[in-house]
Amino acid sequence: MAHIPDEWLKALQPARTGLEALALCAFVLAALLFIPEPQIDLTAPPPLRHVDGSDGLARWQAAPETGERLPFYTLDRPDEEAWLIWEDVPLERDGAPPALLLSGPFSAEIVFNGEIIGAKGEPGPDAARERAGPIEHVTALPARLIRDEGNWIALRLSSHHAGYQPHTLVQAVFVVPYMDDARRPVRYYLPLVVTGSALLALIIALILRTRQTGDRRGLWLIAAMGGLVLAGLAEVSRSLINYPYDWHQPRQAISLLGLILFGLTLLRFLQQRWPAGPRTGQVWLGLTAAAMLAAALGMTGYDGKSAIATATAATSATAWLAWRGDASGRVLAIGLAVIAAYALRWPSDIIDRGVYAFTLALLAWPAIRQPGFLLPSPDAPPDRLALHMTGRTLYLDVAEISFLKAAGNYTEVHTRGGGQHLDNRNLAQVLDALPADRFFRQHRSHAVNLDEAASITASEGSRYRLQLKSGESLPVSRSQVAELKARLVR
Repeated sequence: MAHIPDEWLKALQPARTGLEALALCAFVLAALLFIPEPQIDLTAPPPLRHVDGSDGLARWQAAPETGERLPFYTLDRPDEEAWLIWEDVPLERDGAPPALLLSGPFSAEIVFNGEIIGAKGEPGPDAARERAGPIEHVTALPARLIRDEGNWIALRLSSHHAGYQPHTLVQAVFVVPYMDDARRPVRYYLPLVVTGSALLALIIALILRTRQTGDRRGLWLIAAMGGLVLAGLAEVSRSLINYPYDWHQPRQAISLLGLILFGLTLLRFLQQRWPAGPRTGQVWLGLTAAAMLAAALGMTGYDGKSAIATATAATSATAWLAWRGDASGRVLAIGLAVIAAYALRWPSDIIDRGVYAFTLALLAWPAIRQPGFLLPSPDAPPDRLALHMTGRTLYLDVAEISFLKAAGNYTEVHTRGGGQHLDNRNLAQVLDALPADRFFRQHRSHAVNLDEAASITASEGSRYRLQLKSGESLPVSRSQVAELKARLVR
């Protein structure tokens, strides 16, 4: 029985690179779920009283039950102006001076215990009379106005310059220790900064590998990583620049554009690394782009747009790898499915941290551990195939190969003269080492040298066979007939 573990190891060997990357992906998932995000000392409000109209404060003071109570993050953008009133604010005279932290694409006037103490821009009933405030704002709560109990804060707010319907208009209404800088601290984005730096290192490694191999497919992967860096820079910029809130939409649009670029170029790389017919890949890519656009347009907030676009691209890439990938590629498909699921379950976190960390786990490790997995090195001159056989390597003229046949995790290489050799790689891996313009995988278990094809025949039940010049007859999948015919007339 001692030989059984060796058999297991041998069976897992084709998927080893994918399994190692998937293990790192699982580690990243655990870290995202169980390592808490950086926190700041704050007091969050209970549901606030919401009163529509510029006279809402006076109406509330005359009748304290006016309006409705709702969590601040559920407030819709008002048509003109609205008031949010926080009753019974817990404040202490001792300790650090308290302040009110506001965040979101709106302008607001701040009233504390009946006195105007500050403003986030200048609210107004229309765009002409509103001045867009900064995306983040801090106002100190004067110690002279603090009561022992019964403190209240009221916000007159408007949002006429957002340019879109935000999913969350008011992102924060917190009492915090006073700070002189309202911007989000860089430590909030620390995971993104770390993973972004690693992504830049990965891009450099991919550029060097692409130049070394001359494999232009690497340009698609470099573009995908560049899209992620673009999205990450747009996110981190919020901690660097306290921009007016009317710039919030362009910043989020840049982040969305980066994630769309990432998704589509990564899919294109996977299509060229584990190819089907060129038309199949182009149609698949077009449908994915259309699905991403439709899903993004159907969402209101940019976090939702970005998350659904990421999930759509990851799902499409998962399906492609499950269909066309080799053993390691199919394992990577599981990791891509995790990205899609995480994006749908935690849309904000996938943008802040998740997509960057998952991508590094799935791609950086193979790029370091086994560079030839993503961008294979040519094993022999283009007119020869290096057969990987037990104990030796046999070099075979490509022109002598008639067809290939899958044999489990191995591949039978059949020659024009009727000879046969067994390669230790699977069919997809052998095809990767052959000229894509001369060989075509017309069936799940067969690929043919197009120069050896003689005719295509059909029988009942839409069953197709490919007749070779040698007299051999090979099966043809119905889904590949049209592409095979097109390839044979080029």
